[in-house]
Amino acid sequence: MTVVDPVFQMFPEEGPLRLAAGSPPSAPVAFKVGAAKTGVFLCVIALGSECAPAGEAAPAIELRAGLGKFALVPREPDTVVIRDDSLMRVAKASWIREPRDVFLVRLDISKPSGRLWHMRVTNKASTELLFVWVVSDLEKDTRQPRLLMERSHGRLALPGAPVDDIVVNMANVGTRDLFIDTAAGADLGDGFLLHEVTRTLAPHDCGHLTIKVPPVESIPFGAGQMHHFTDFTLEANTRDEEERTLHLRVSRKLGKEKEKENKEKEGKEGGKDKEQKDQPDELMMAGDLFPTPLAPLVAWTGAASPHVHFIPPELRPDLSTSALVHEDPTP
Repeated sequence: MTVVDPVFQMFPEEGPLRLAAGSPPSAPVAFKVGAAKTGVFLCVIALGSECAPAGEAAPAIELRAGLGKFALVPREPDTVVIRDDSLMRVAKASWIREPRDVFLVRLDISKPSGRLWHMRVTNKASTELLFVWVVSDLEKDTRQPRLLMERSHGRLALPGAPVDDIVVNMANVGTRDLFIDTAAGADLGDGFLLHEVTRTLAPHDCGHLTIKVPPVESIPFGAGQMHHFTDFTLEANTRDEEERTLHLRVSRKLGKEKEKENKEKEGKEGGKDKEQKDQPDELMMAGDLFPTPLAPLVAWTGAASPHVHFIPPELRPDLSTSALVHEDPTP
């Protein structure tokens, strides 16, 4: 028996679409159907701010064929006729609401062609929601998990002192159950050990990983700081390796007294600048900002914006000293 990989498109590519209550329709998002396809499914999940279905009002979902006008898709058994830019009837569509705030849209195409389709969403709920959707010509292939996870984490370790565990918060923002196959006890490399893991996450559910970081007993003479880092990709039923890859780092530093002692031994020429201060590691990352199992999902998104950014503001590069900082931003 031949096993065929699912063919689907997951949107938005850069992360869940974030829409505030009462906001205007989202920007149109293009998707392809294929010149010979006579039908396609769109599976949309509406994510609340907490780690559970919000149970809010259904979003307004609109579809457009080519350069035609957007048509508001109704709930079954009603349907809407979709016309292209020449006003020709090319399709009809409707949606059904499924458990856990999943909305399945059926698009029946009577005039197949290579035209580009677009979808846009309006949040009709009383609260801010995040949206993710999957498009496929096979309904079963629209059921796909999606892992939202803080991927970069760091710790600062001093000789002889315990090192706090790294807690990695994660959520399933997809339309199917997420299964983590990497088991507790796994060696992540370079001394990192996976201590705890939430193995199964339904859509909307949140969980966490707990990673043990070994303490450092000593640092070689003359080495004021050492770095240990590793990348580890979790085994899971998602096709995107990047979204399930952890970037782990530990900076091991001497204490102030020991550093002073080493400087005195090295002498003025061999030592480092005497005015050097013990600074926190430049890569203390998101694991230090979210020590509890998962804050509400919107806490990951920073200030209000139309889209979620996977990199929290505190982890983005500082461009204040960039050579482009004085450039006129207008075209």
